Amino acid sequence: MIWPIAPMKATSGQLPRGATWVYEPKWDGHRALVRIADGQVDAASSSGQPRMQRWPWLAAVASCVQGADVVLDGEVVALDDNGRHSFELVGRADRPHAFVVFDVLAAGGRDLRSRPWSERRAMLEAIVEPTPQIFITPVTDDADALMTATRANRFEGIIAKRNDSIYQPGRRATSWVKVKHRCEQEMVVGGYLIGEGSRSESFGSLLVGVYDNGALRFVGAVGTGFNDQALRALRTSLYEREIRECPFEPAPKLPRNKARWVDPDLVAQVSFANWTLGGSIRHPVYLGLREDKLASEVVREP
Repeated sequence: MIWPIAPMKATSGQLPRGATWVYEPKWDGHRALVRIADGQVDAASSSGQPRMQRWPWLAAVASCVQGADVVLDGEVVALDDNGRHSFELVGRADRPHAFVVFDVLAAGGRDLRSRPWSERRAMLEAIVEPTPQIFITPVTDDADALMTATRANRFEGIIAKRNDSIYQPGRRATSWVKVKHRCEQEMVVGGYLIGEGSRSESFGSLLVGVYDNGALRFVGAVGTGFNDQALRALRTSLYEREIRECPFEPAPKLPRNKARWVDPDLVAQVSFANWTLGGSIRHPVYLGLREDKLASEVVREP
């Protein structure tokens, strides 16, 4: 088996159902493939970069695995003060990390990639002795229960896998489907970034925030989700509302001379992946304007 291996990836889509599908939590960390050979541990990122120098604690994988010549696929995650994993914390020396294993590609020198997922899963459970730092991801056939549990525990979503799926290195296969949770709430528009290229006649992104103790706090820039009609309508509304002073407290750090401020009375509906620890939104998408909500009423929702 040639090393390093390009990992198999999931396609984005709707939640598939049926007896041939199983479901795992989607961990929000850094993908890692780990090889144990001749008593030595090696690790590589999804792009093939060596990772043992960055994560030397992965050497502990060797003591958790029975047998030799093993290749595991998984995710390196970091934990916050509440024991939840957080993408932002990956790589920070002051945070505990763990390796969550979800597949085995080789064991005892045998290449298992052409074997169905169900066989690989059984082999994984047979050879890995879990510890608090190295453990196997849970799996279930109850999609609804896992969706509820992962949303409650702030996971990014779930991965659906066909139980007969083979491992296809470097491919996004339809036999693995990722279904992400999305947050959604109102945001106050306090400005915009000047557009470039195809957006030069409109704007690049909306600068949005929420009120906190009477102050409008900046939470992010929303640059996707606009069709041509929305761009034209918003451009007019933004130009009509331009003001000189930044309405956000404190003023956000943005590219010099790229931001324009507006009277903060427009309310946009925005979907996003999650809130960061610093109070920003990840991967926001514009959904539309809200005319039934006063800007002064917009606060961060739980």
